[in-house]
Amino acid sequence: MPSVDFAYLLPRTACLPVHLRPYADIHHAFVDDCPTFLAEWLNGYFLANNITPKLHATATPLSFVSQDDLPHGTAYEAFIHKYAKIPTRDNLHDWFGACVWAKFPKTKALLNAKHIAHFDAVDSGNGRNRVRDTITVFDENGAIIAVSDDEIGSEIADALVGFDWQTCLVKNRQYWHNPDIAKRYTGARAFIFGHALLEQMLNPYKSLCAHTLIVRVPQVFFAKPLAMQLSMLDELLCDRLDKFLVAGVTPRQFSPLPILGVPHFWDNADAAFYQDEFVFRKGRRHQR
Repeated sequence: MPSVDFAYLLPRTACLPVHLRPYADIHHAFVDDCPTFLAEWLNGYFLANNITPKLHATATPLSFVSQDDLPHGTAYEAFIHKYAKIPTRDNLHDWFGACVWAKFPKTKALLNAKHIAHFDAVDSGNGRNRVRDTITVFDENGAIIAVSDDEIGSEIADALVGFDWQTCLVKNRQYWHNPDIAKRYTGARAFIFGHALLEQMLNPYKSLCAHTLIVRVPQVFFAKPLAMQLSMLDELLCDRLDKFLVAGVTPRQFSPLPILGVPHFWDNADAAFYQDEFVFRKGRRHQR
């Protein structure tokens, strides 16, 4: 009998790494249950927690099924769109994908709809078009940088786009979300969206780089409970990507960010951490 035999690779401590804390509830439920079949467990968890992802712009609920239900030769995205079922393997990659479905269901459904809308267009050498390339890069390796819609948030965002790591991550370190210190003002918080990136963060390396999208939020966003932040961010991100993922977009329009450089994501309090020019490279370009 197949089993979910990767759970032992996941952190089992009550206090998770900062980047995993948005997914803490589903994470702890999973490692405590030690299920046999991932798709079956996910359907039960989503039902018990009133999480109902739906096909984009429809009332059609989505559910998880075994990867064996995906017919040979049928595209993954097309199968989801046609049958409202998400093929799921019993592995870390699909586990983290399901975590993202749990917290960003509207955005994940939008990405599926965008794939379908651009399914037959080809304008690159790999059989996809640039919109689908961009979707895939963000889905696998994306991070959201929520910044306050004020001067501090703008400075952090502009510095990220401009590869000004000292301004973004050192000078303004005090304004980044710190889960261990209650403070009156927060100007930025990073959320990992890409499920491959979440998987890589189990054994990260300093040059591990995320493709980030900046989302501006009202300053009160950071004072809300995490569950409310995630719900609000799902709405904002869905709208942001709906406008972003149009003809002409390319993955280069994301802002690269060495993810271990996010304040409090790693042991990076010493400013010398950011002086590694192989990792924190210089450059200039504009984010769409």
